[in-house]
Amino acid sequence: MRGGTPGVALAAPFFVWVGAIALTLLPWDFGLGFYFPAYVYAAKTLLCGVLLAVFRPWRFAPCGGRRGDVTLGALVGLAVYALWAVPESTPWPAVTEWYRRWLVMFPGALPDYSASWCYAWGHSPALATLKLIGSAFVIAPIEEFFFRGCLMRWLTQRDWAGLPLGGVSRGAFWATALVFAFEHDRYVGGLLAGVAYGALACRTGSLRAPIVAHVTTNLLLGLHVLLRGAYHFW
Repeated sequence: MRGGTPGVALAAPFFVWVGAIALTLLPWDFGLGFYFPAYVYAAKTLLCGVLLAVFRPWRFAPCGGRRGDVTLGALVGLAVYALWAVPESTPWPAVTEWYRRWLVMFPGALPDYSASWCYAWGHSPALATLKLIGSAFVIAPIEEFFFRGCLMRWLTQRDWAGLPLGGVSRGAFWATALVFAFEHDRYVGGLLAGVAYGALACRTGSLRAPIVAHVTTNLLLGLHVLLRGAYHFW
């Protein structure tokens, strides 16, 4: 990827985060059993938090803006949280089952969420806390720096480092939203979130609003998980 230091700073934490997911696909669990995915998540939360501090990706992406961008981002984040959580929080089991069968990977088959219970508060408050911190305050900004700060501009033009967010092409906007969607198992919710966060970036010309929105969404969803025992979201 052209872009030198900006490209590395904006993308490296994301690829380290995604690379750690591969560990959970190994045929062995290093003796950690049920808790192995949670320990991997805890480790990458700490590692990628350090990488954010080291690379300081905000130096290479527009992160300024107006004070109102924070409020706008928080409101959009609240709306995305509702879009993400409501379909699986209705009092009608048939609605939830249909949504999970057809709008969550892979269509036609119900997903298996049994591994998510390793984050249950009753099993390990420390692992649950690190999951909340990682999802809200580590991966949320990392994804915004990569998807909206780097990928969306790189898809617009190869000499992208100085390109303002308002100058990205429609094709790059939608391609980035689609990649973001299929990074998530709930790809419909992921697509809507990607469109919302991308629109914020383009409208405000800054990553401040989409980062606030993404953090708000993930924080509210994490609190929803812990308060309602809805660990399938994790």
